[in-house]
Amino acid sequence: MKFILIFIALTYPLSGFADTADISVTKRSADAYILTPAYSTNIGVFNTAKGVVLIDPMPGENQLEALSALVKSIFGKQVTYILNTHDHSDHSGGNAYFIAAGSEFIQSAAAFADFDTVTVKSHTANDTIFVHKPSNTLFVGDIYTTNWHPTFYAGGVAGFVAAVDAILNLGDENSLIVPGHGEPSDKQQLKLFRQNTLQWVAQVKVLREQGLTVSEIKDNAEIQHILRTFNPEHKTDFIPQPAVERFIERTLTVIKKGV
Repeated sequence: MKFILIFIALTYPLSGFADTADISVTKRSADAYILTPAYSTNIGVFNTAKGVVLIDPMPGENQLEALSALVKSIFGKQVTYILNTHDHSDHSGGNAYFIAAGSEFIQSAAAFADFDTVTVKSHTANDTIFVHKPSNTLFVGDIYTTNWHPTFYAGGVAGFVAAVDAILNLGDENSLIVPGHGEPSDKQQLKLFRQNTLQWVAQVKVLREQGLTVSEIKDNAEIQHILRTFNPEHKTDFIPQPAVERFIERTLTVIKKGV
């Protein structure tokens, strides 16, 4: 298979890699990598004094075999511990595969000197942010994505803002922020994401108060403009129209709840 390499910190030679089913590889340091399969969930893999830590293994038996082989190619050993930013299947679906192979699932990275762990409520009731301090890398799960619209439904607007503030208070201005899906980013882009999300909520509220239907809100020029800000990769098939309507409906639910 052809390997897709993303260069953020250091280049990594192709020699020694197993067949990885088009899993892209980003090397942050000798002990820190970001792996992204075609499925698009960003996966973290870190070599620590206690063993290899894997964050957010995606589902899919064939890809999991490739993922396991890739980790062994990089570090010369198997995954020891599994962490999840949240429990949705696209981030935790590979847990059972690695547990069956001898890995241990743990709720927190508190036992590891290399990590800080922060729990917030935004995308889900239990979103966990993992900070790998030696590589200055923040794994934030679906609190933040760079290839989809915001999904702040569990925590509402207040939970979303608190979660973003928590991320911004971690690391430093040079920290790499790894979203649940999409290209890694930085704090300036995250601040823009927060601003655009709040503008989205405010505009949906105004249009609803004017009596517009969900379909009419979807076609509003300002709504379409804000929606495009969530597509920094400029993908032509960014969000299907039915998904935009669901986003508006769920935003209205959050507004109605007043959270």
